[in-house]
Amino acid sequence: MAFEVVLSDKSKKFENKSESEHVSFCDIGEFACIKDYIMECPDAKLTMNSKLFLKDLLKFTGMEMSFGYMEPDTVGPFSHKHKLNEEVYIVLSGNGTMTVDNKDYSLKEGSVMRIDPAGVRKLSSGNKGLTYICIQTKSNSLEGYTMTDGEIL
Repeated sequence: MAFEVVLSDKSKKFENKSESEHVSFCDIGEFACIKDYIMECPDAKLTMNSKLFLKDLLKFTGMEMSFGYMEPDTVGPFSHKHKLNEEVYIVLSGNGTMTVDNKDYSLKEGSVMRIDPAGVRKLSSGNKGLTYICIQTKSNSLEGYTMTDGEIL
């Protein structure tokens, strides 16, 4: 079952958002402002503070992408895995730990981590907090990329 995720009425709003035939665009503000976003999934009765999901807001068709912020020394609320989607985490600032299958990986600004769908993961922030991007896409689905998918005009 797919659930739509929307900006809460209490959330920070985009500074600029527009759409055209081939483009969906928005300014989300500085990364330090990620903590001001609040997302809701009404069907699941779930509210997520300091998280900004972009799939529905920008009409992605092949991936999910989110920005997240965790206050310093915060343990993620749950462990999870996926049925089909691998995830890539990109740390923009701060530090923390990603635990995957009971093994800890230290994260800091510039860290990039890919996790297979079956990997059981839990994210925790360190003493500097943690601002990150998470990209989800169906595992083993990439058929064309960069040089093989592009057309030079």
